[in-house]
Amino acid sequence: MSLSNQVKIILIETTSSGNIGSTLRAMKNMGFSNLCLINPKKINFKEVKALSANAADLIDKIKFFNSLDEALEGSEIVVATSSRQRKVPWPTESLNDLSPTLISEIKKNKKISILFGREDRGLTNEELQKSNIHMTIETNKKYPVLNLAMSVQIVCYKLFLDYHKPKKVSKNKYWDVPIAKQEHVSNLIDHFLSISKDLEVFNKGNPRQIESRIKRLFRRLGLDAVSYTHLRAHETGTNLGIRRL
Repeated sequence: MSLSNQVKIILIETTSSGNIGSTLRAMKNMGFSNLCLINPKKINFKEVKALSANAADLIDKIKFFNSLDEALEGSEIVVATSSRQRKVPWPTESLNDLSPTLISEIKKNKKISILFGREDRGLTNEELQKSNIHMTIETNKKYPVLNLAMSVQIVCYKLFLDYHKPKKVSKNKYWDVPIAKQEHVSNLIDHFLSISKDLEVFNKGNPRQIESRIKRLFRRLGLDAVSYTHLRAHETGTNLGIRRL
């Protein structure tokens, strides 16, 4: 159990090799080592090494993925960094408030992934909707723009502090069975949406963005493995019933 083993730092479509190197340096400073890159632009490894300084040993440990779903396999809690609230509100907490809760989950051996978006436009709505919760970093409201590597440094620093100096967590999130895996919840959502469309409960063009709200509902439930199994069986039974009609 450690920050290095329990936490993935995931960068999506990073364009700057310097940011990758600086991110590695920031991570090693705070005891993290698990960096995942999703479809980065052409990487200049000389620049990565130069900016990573004494964290160059982490370069060979970087994991590369073609999709976010692949990178999230095995994750139990997914946190998406975001600087603003989207059209469909999502559970959102500041880094300062969320960090102690994440540390509590890390110390229960939960696997956590933290998503950071593109340098120029952050995360897409679809990517944000794969998370359980959005996390904001408090900044000067007149200029709330952080460099990617700076954002990683701040997040890792706060988690490092709370990991080594535990604080009282206000929310009780203890479970008697394991939390459902990220990929299982994604499959559950896809199956539910498919059934809903077969039943013509809603359509994709619904002005209230029902599909996004359904995704939000499942992500915020905090499903455990038993609940997942029950809901999956319920969906399968419903699907069979539809086919008999």
